[in-house]
Amino acid sequence: MTDLTLIVTAHSETVVAGPTMRSAELAVEAARAGGFTVQQVIALDKATEATAAYFNQPRFDHWERRVMHEGDLGLVRNALVPDTEGDFIAFLDADDIFSENWLAEALVTVKEGEARGEGLIASPELEVLFDRNMAATRNLEQDSMLFTPYFLYLRGYYDSLCVTPREAHLQVPYGSRDIPNGLAFQDFQFAIETMSRGWKHVIVKDTIIFKRRRPSSLVTESLARRAIVRSLPEMAIDRIRDLAGGR
Repeated sequence: MTDLTLIVTAHSETVVAGPTMRSAELAVEAARAGGFTVQQVIALDKATEATAAYFNQPRFDHWERRVMHEGDLGLVRNALVPDTEGDFIAFLDADDIFSENWLAEALVTVKEGEARGEGLIASPELEVLFDRNMAATRNLEQDSMLFTPYFLYLRGYYDSLCVTPREAHLQVPYGSRDIPNGLAFQDFQFAIETMSRGWKHVIVKDTIIFKRRRPSSLVTESLARRAIVRSLPEMAIDRIRDLAGGR
C-alpha cells in the first residue's frame, strides 16, 4: 500500500487552480522527501468544459485523472476512496491551498498515532479564509481544555481538508447534501460521526490551509439558506456530553 492518496476535486475551477496545484506539488515533494509514498489523483466531477481542458494539460499527466458524475463533493469522495491506494487520504479542493509542510507533518503525526494504536484524524493548526472573506481560525484538538462538544450545536471544529485513515472514510462515508431543504456541511457531520466512533481529531502545529471564499460557492449558498447538519443520534441532549471523550 501507499502511505497517502491526495485527491484534488475540481468542478468549475480554471486559473484559480494554478496556485492550488502548485501548493499540492510542493506538499507532495516535501512528503516524499520525508520518506513517504504518495498517490496523486485529480477528480473531475461534472467538470465544466473549461475546467476539463485546464486539468487535461500535459503538465498534469503525472496525476491520475478520474472523471466523475456525482455532482456532490461528499459523494465524489465516497466513490473514490475505495479505489485508492493510500493508507491515509487527504483532500484538496481545486481553489484552496495548503502549506508546503502540511502533508509531511500530518503523515508523521498520524503514523506516530498508528504506532501507538490510536486512530488519528489530523487537521492543520490554522485555517485562513481569503478572497471574498478574510479571517483566520486556530483549530483545537479534542484533548484541549477549551474543547467542548456542546460547541457543535453552533458550528463545526474541523474542515474536510484533513489527513484521515482510509479505514475511517470507509466506516463513515460522507452524507449527501440537500441545500434546497437546508441540509449541508458534510465535513461538520463527518467530524461528529468519526468522533462518536472513536476516531480522535488532532492538530498538526505550524501547518495551514487557505480556504478561498468565492462570491458564489456551496458554503455561501448553505449559509444563505441557513442550512444545518442532519439530525444525528450523537447530538441528542443526553448523549452529546459523551462525544469526544465526554469533555
